[in-house]
Amino acid sequence: MSFESFQLKDNLLKGIQKLGFENPTEIQAQAIPMLLDHKGDFVGQAQTGTGKTLAFLLPLLQELNTKAKSVQAIVIAPTRELAAQVYTELENVSKFNEVKAMTVYGGVPYDRQISQLKKKGTQIVVGTPGRVIDLIDRGVLKLEDCKNLILDEADEMLNMGFLDDVKRIITELPEQRKIWMFSATMPKAISDLVKYEFQDPQFLKVKKQNLTNDNIDQYYCMLNRKDFQKGLRVIIEANKDAYGIIFCETRHESRTVADHLMDSGLSALALHGDLSQAQRDFAMKRFKDKKIRFLVCTDIAARGIDVSHVSHVFNMGFPRQTESYVHRIGRTGRAGEHGTAITFVSPNARYEIKKVERTTNQVLKEYLLPTPSEIKKIKVEGDLEKMEKLKEAVQTLEKQFNVDDSYGIFENFFEDLSKEEILKILFSSRFNREFRLIEEGLKITPASSRPERRGNRGGSSSRRNGGGRSRSRRGGQGSDSGERSSRSGRRGQSRDSGGRRDSRDGSDSRGQRSGAPRRRRRGGSGRSRTAEA
Repeated sequence: MSFESFQLKDNLLKGIQKLGFENPTEIQAQAIPMLLDHKGDFVGQAQTGTGKTLAFLLPLLQELNTKAKSVQAIVIAPTRELAAQVYTELENVSKFNEVKAMTVYGGVPYDRQISQLKKKGTQIVVGTPGRVIDLIDRGVLKLEDCKNLILDEADEMLNMGFLDDVKRIITELPEQRKIWMFSATMPKAISDLVKYEFQDPQFLKVKKQNLTNDNIDQYYCMLNRKDFQKGLRVIIEANKDAYGIIFCETRHESRTVADHLMDSGLSALALHGDLSQAQRDFAMKRFKDKKIRFLVCTDIAARGIDVSHVSHVFNMGFPRQTESYVHRIGRTGRAGEHGTAITFVSPNARYEIKKVERTTNQVLKEYLLPTPSEIKKIKVEGDLEKMEKLKEAVQTLEKQFNVDDSYGIFENFFEDLSKEEILKILFSSRFNREFRLIEEGLKITPASSRPERRGNRGGSSSRRNGGGRSRSRRGGQGSDSGERSSRSGRRGQSRDSGGRRDSRDGSDSRGQRSGAPRRRRRGGSGRSRTAEA
């Protein structure tokens, strides 16, 4: 099947071809004909990264009256990043159509958005729930002619407390309207919304054997909570080509983790709700351009990041909702590539591990961190690999190889030494300080396994792909079941934070909308913390 089979407008097909798309994905192949033909509402369920955005944009643009001067469609997304992503794809696919669209979300001044809406002519608005309602209340966003409401990532909007806002927006629509909803999961509250607010809905569920991508190796790494950041650094040090996203529960933690990585000489930036929109855009651009290796995010950014070639996703503990775990790790292993997801967990998190395994229908493997000695070897091998071309050039050019005039001072220093003595001096000069930091900074106290919770009988697991040692989870103890092999690839597995429940940050200027602050017990500490607003 090709996009031509949908009988779309020529200008839309030109936009698709310009983007390099040839054949529709499964959700696109099934949803587009339904949305073009069905006059009622629509509910589509498919996991993240399957092409849902184009599945609703193409039918929307096909039916859009480009000569109208009022808002005909509004797309609601849970986060600024996802709203910006939808808008970018809208711009790209409508490149050859006269479509006027705009984004509205928090973190940016109202003035420009209000001015653009007052000028009239905007046909499609893409925004977050809070800012959309603010502009409706100000009387500048008028939806009396809006025929289409699209709810993207509806389950995430529920998780973030935006369900009431969505209901409010629905009340602003005219009687003759269509609602298209896309969601990776279908919790009861979303099902109830469909039951009571939708009109003659058609349902589409793209089934997959597993909720998570088979191209993603999923691991948990059991450590004491205080050692999570050290464990993260160990894995990164052992995987020199790692390029990934690190998910944290709170803004404070994301700042702390990013600072820790930067203090260790690793390139990283934090992305959370306390940043201005300009700062968030800067962080995203640096990451997409691979100017930094790691983006440290609060869970709010899980749905708004669409970056190619992400090799690793790290979780500093399991998220509150198992569904969020699925969305997080979906940032890697895309487009047929292989990915690695590593979750750090404390010893009392066995129930959480089992819960994730039941939901995803996949077994999480436990990974034992590489030792300081192994990390040292990896560092030496990495440096020698960088010098390989230089070595070849010196051997090939011999005396014709040019060096600076100051080389004579260097040569005289080693004049009376043997080859072995010279190598020892150079090796120690290059690595001694770094090795000392590894010994001192990466000492991790083994996590003491605690008795399993009720109904947890454990099971055994072995490290996937032979990338290291793995051990049985039965009773919390186990023996090594495989010898440690090459660690040039994936080096970790991770585990939950033991039910940790710090805050998420909000997605727009209206902040978090989850009602009363939640409290939860932090793994092993016996303390509770109120979620930050």
